[in-house]
Amino acid sequence: IPRVGCKLIPEHVETRPLLNPDKPGIEQGRIEMWVDMFPMDVPAPGPAIDISPRKPKSFELRVIIWNTDDVVLEDDAFLTGEKMSDIYVRGWLKGQQEDKQDTDVHYHSLTGEGNFNWRFVFPFDYLMAEEKIVISKKESMFSWDETEYKIPARLTLQVWDADHFSADDFLGTFTIQKDKKRHIIRYL
Repeated sequence: IPRVGCKLIPEHVETRPLLNPDKPGIEQGRIEMWVDMFPMDVPAPGPAIDISPRKPKSFELRVIIWNTDDVVLEDDAFLTGEKMSDIYVRGWLKGQQEDKQDTDVHYHSLTGEGNFNWRFVFPFDYLMAEEKIVISKKESMFSWDETEYKIPARLTLQVWDADHFSADDFLGTFTIQKDKKRHIIRYL
């Protein structure tokens, strides 16, 4: 087995096909195995090694949005004609866009400043060894089982201008991810 570095004598390895009774004659894969035999006068080998897949642990990321500053002013005030924006912040973890969260709206900001004191809470499953978020979801609405995806942890925050009669205006974005090389937070 060259992938793990064990040198096995090919004649000692047993290979058997995996078959499904619903599809006779069609091989579904192969299993390779061997048997280790030890003399009775030699001490028993050590305990078996657990090779079951690692289970992700549940975590919760809490992000507090205190303030915004120097946000682009998109709209004109109705009466005075001054530039202003109705600012709010939207955030999500990569792979969980359907779980977007929004702050309340800071109306009529004339300076680009918004005060929120708002908390986002993002629950997620994380594999420490791989440093990845684990997401389980169906590939389509017709799928029976969920598929597990492992993706890098990324938090995206966006600033928007709320509009009453038209679509909201996008003002800016900010993405945070962990840098594997230096174990620090990196801004994209």
